[in-house]
Amino acid sequence: MLHGASSDIKPVSRCIGIDDGPFPPKTDDRVRHAPLLAVWLKGPRLHQLRTERITVDGLDATRKTELLLKGSVHVPVLLSGVTLGGFNLIDPWKIQKLCKAPVIVIVGSRPDNRAVKRALSRHFPDWKKRWDLIRSLGPLHKVRTMAGEGPVFFERFGCSTRQAGVILKTSAFVSRMPEPLRVAGILARGLFSSEPPS
Repeated sequence: MLHGASSDIKPVSRCIGIDDGPFPPKTDDRVRHAPLLAVWLKGPRLHQLRTERITVDGLDATRKTELLLKGSVHVPVLLSGVTLGGFNLIDPWKIQKLCKAPVIVIVGSRPDNRAVKRALSRHFPDWKKRWDLIRSLGPLHKVRTMAGEGPVFFERFGCSTRQAGVILKTSAFVSRMPEPLRVAGILARGLFSSEPPS
């Protein structure tokens, strides 16, 4: 039994982590792209890696995530927030429906939704559409995944709060961040550059 897992909820052995990578700073009106990575872990071991590109501040993150996860069902998915590639929002409800598995959105600290709403309304003509998705996420929960470290905050889809807590605790091996997301973030930063292609 790992990290206090409940006796009636089985810890997962496989999990998917999804994170974005660095992207070029805005210098003109040209469209920019950010890498999007999905990693499949079996325990602490990397099993599979897939990559896509999303438009910075666009609205294609959900569709590109669906492409990354094509053919993958019944494996829990961990998302590094709902804003990827700047303010490109991913819809966890749609991802959960596609994968038929728990989807858990994880953030390292409690988000300031008022600041998010201000930023959206200032910079995006379609800010209400983006804000509606953020508002639909439901309550924020927290769990301590690693002794001696602070909690992680999460929203869960397709599972109970208790089930989500077990998934997060049993997939955190070396830090409070679950290993699939930790690995996805390391690979995203290591494989891709924020410099625009020459």
